Amino acid sequence: MISVVIPTRNSEEALVRTLSTLVTGAADGTVREVVVVDGGSEDQTRLVAEGTGCDLISAAGGAWARCAIGAAAAQRGEFLMFLRPGVLLDPGWESDFQATAERRLRHGDSRFVAVFRLASDDDTLGGGLKHYLLRLFGRCAGVTHPDQGMIISRGYFRELGGFSRRDGLAGIDLIRRAGHRRLVRLRTPVVRVIADGQDATIAGGGALGALAGLLLAIRLPIGVVAGLTGRRV
Repeated sequence: MISVVIPTRNSEEALVRTLSTLVTGAADGTVREVVVVDGGSEDQTRLVAEGTGCDLISAAGGAWARCAIGAAAAQRGEFLMFLRPGVLLDPGWESDFQATAERRLRHGDSRFVAVFRLASDDDTLGGGLKHYLLRLFGRCAGVTHPDQGMIISRGYFRELGGFSRRDGLAGIDLIRRAGHRRLVRLRTPVVRVIADGQDATIAGGGALGALAGLLLAIRLPIGVVAGLTGRRV
C-alpha cells in the first residue's frame, strides 16, 4: 500500500528510531518498502538502512530534493509517505490512514494529501507554548511542518508535478498546489525525538526563517517568499 521515503544525512540513531515505528506497518502489509535516500552520511546510517532491508540510494541535494529522487525510485506502494528520520509514529497509525484512504477511495477520490498530527515531547511550559504557536501558525498559514510527514497517492503526486522545487519550501509548495480542501489531517500524533543535522523548521532557521514564516502566514506566493528570503530552487 505505502512506499516510505526517508532522506538521511548522519541520521544513524534517528533512522533506527523511525524504522522501529514502521515495523508493525511492514508486518501487516501497509508498508511495502522503505527507500532511504542518503546525502553522504559519515556515520553508520547506510549500514542501518542496509541491515534493516531498506532500499538505499545515494544522492546529493537537500532533503526535499532527495525525497523526489526516492519517490521516483519507489515501486511497490500506491501511496508515497515522506518521513524525516527521528520522527516517531504513534501505534495505530496504519489503521488511521487506512480508514481515511478507504473513505476517500470508496467515493473514487484518491486526490488528497494526508499529514499526521504534530505532537511534542517537551512537557515544560515553554515547550508547550512553542508547540502551540507552531501548530497555530500552521493552521493560519495553511502549511504543515516537515515533521508531520506526508502521504499522497503516486498518481496524485505525479498529477501535481511532484516536488517542483528543490529547496526547503518544496513540501509547502506541494501542499499549496493541492489546496487546503485536499489536505487531510490524521488523528495519529507524531513527534520528532532526535535531530539529525537536517533542518527541522518549516522554512529554515534564524532571522530568514522567521521572515519566511511571516510571509507564508500572510499567504504570499512561494516564489515570492523564496526570492525575499534567499531560498533557491
